[in-house]
Amino acid sequence: MPLKPAQNLSALLLLFVLISAGCAARRPGAATEPAFRLGSVYGEPVLFAPTTPESNPNSSGINVKLEVPSHVTSTGASCLAANGPFHIQMEQNHPPSVQIALPSPERWIGDFQGLVDPDGDAVAALYRFLAQLDQLQQAGCFGEGDSVIRDFILQSLPVEPRESLFSYYGYRPNRSGLDLRPGMRLKIQRAYLSAAKNGEEAEASEDSGGVSLVYFDVKSSNDGKIQFRRAGDVRFTPRVLSREFRNTGLETQLAGIPAELKYRLVFYTLLVSKLQKLATAILGASTSSKLDEMDDKLRLRPEDGCKNFAGTGGVACLEFKGLVTVTGQIRVQMNGKSKFVDCGTSVKELVPESSLPSLKIQRKFMSSYRDVRFKPGDTSVLSLALVAGDRLRWSQTAPSPR
Repeated sequence: MPLKPAQNLSALLLLFVLISAGCAARRPGAATEPAFRLGSVYGEPVLFAPTTPESNPNSSGINVKLEVPSHVTSTGASCLAANGPFHIQMEQNHPPSVQIALPSPERWIGDFQGLVDPDGDAVAALYRFLAQLDQLQQAGCFGEGDSVIRDFILQSLPVEPRESLFSYYGYRPNRSGLDLRPGMRLKIQRAYLSAAKNGEEAEASEDSGGVSLVYFDVKSSNDGKIQFRRAGDVRFTPRVLSREFRNTGLETQLAGIPAELKYRLVFYTLLVSKLQKLATAILGASTSSKLDEMDDKLRLRPEDGCKNFAGTGGVACLEFKGLVTVTGQIRVQMNGKSKFVDCGTSVKELVPESSLPSLKIQRKFMSSYRDVRFKPGDTSVLSLALVAGDRLRWSQTAPSPR
């Protein structure tokens, strides 16, 4: 199937990703490509991206380069963004490239853990920097690669194994948002009271009359925008619930939400009292920085929900209220078999610890698979949060989890 225009450009940009100066692009998954590696910062386990050489001291900043095709690149001198330890600038060499400066692992991990450096909060600087990057790309800088450079930066930052979702979906518990990507799936479950009538939602109670379950696939449309497509019918337990609630359109409204370039799942339960009855929301916008801005507003006034901001901010908003959970799911491979798992699932939830000596992990860095290297027997790899496309393989001499 031929790639769509937006996909063609992204594929072309990804083709020119360089892990470091002088490192040529190679076959995806080639053994000679730099790998992810499990190291340590401040004595705690940290996953380093392929862009960070093992020789790079933890106290030194990280410099990476991304080559871009010359025919889609602006040559304007104003194509520069800088905030705190983050810096990006166009280099007019052959081929042209963008040079990116990132904070040292010690500063980044320290600030990520809440230990702000005397020179300023690197995490807050990152969000300001990414907003600048969005503005430059809208002005025509670096071509029309959309989120390619943003993804490259986020995936190049070191993270604690349990925080892997940040690099790929921007998720942090204190920000409460999970970026939705094509290929993901949403699992929506709702509880009903036995006393609920005429499609009314249940109040909090132990007297549950049943539950409903429905899945939505996150799809990419012809213009690269995200859409949601229901996967199968809404399933009710017990089945008699369907007689009363099947025509209420409880979750089907998600299929009618406008297509946007970016979508994010926001968990209100981390922000507001349960008495507010706001559970989850799905936000859509043209840029990631608009979603970041909405996150900031919701943290300041979470009780109002997203609808008070969506109209004036150019953001799509769909809220889920009552006894409902919306869970993002990703597809991973386990011993060659594909399976959807909830976002936040760790290696230890799928792989028996007894199989650790034989465990092999591969993860995508941008467009190509890389090995995840760790010392034999290092149990800290078991806390690694999985991301879409991860490949896990281990000896099945011990029984695998169901």
